[in-house]
Amino acid sequence: MSAATRDTGVLPGYETTFITRAEMTDDAVKALQERLNGVVASFNGKLVLSEDWGKRRLAYPIQKESRGQYNYFVYTGKGEVVHEIERNLRLHDHVLRFLTVNLEKEFDAEKFQKRREEIQAAAKRREEEREAKREERFGERRSHDYESRDRGPSAEDFEMDSGDGGGSESGN
Repeated sequence: MSAATRDTGVLPGYETTFITRAEMTDDAVKALQERLNGVVASFNGKLVLSEDWGKRRLAYPIQKESRGQYNYFVYTGKGEVVHEIERNLRLHDHVLRFLTVNLEKEFDAEKFQKRREEIQAAAKRREEEREAKREERFGERRSHDYESRDRGPSAEDFEMDSGDGGGSESGN
């Protein structure tokens, strides 16, 4: 740890994503999260963000499991906080996979939260625009269907064979 980091009290930031078995109860997931919060606190860290991403289908089976419960943590901490978090995840039988990423050596939690809110707001705007376009296309299709139904059958639908012998039967 550098002297500047010690003097200013700015700690490095990390994010850890882990997947637990889908059958794990909500109480057990909360207990694991509390345990990890305690680890972060014991290393003079701060939990910045904790999200439960829910149960999802895995891209490939892990330990014969096809679904998993995703959790995401962003935190700061001193020294060996990452090793202790990962040790706790390794020891837990229901944890299938985990990944920890070092975000910054001098992590600013407020800046991170602000940037995350901007990204989420932009994603929400894009989704609303997509939904509006989808509704517009659906409305156009619906009006096209009603127009063709209102016109009724065309003259081509009622054309009949004139009986001039031009059919496939031969007169011999």
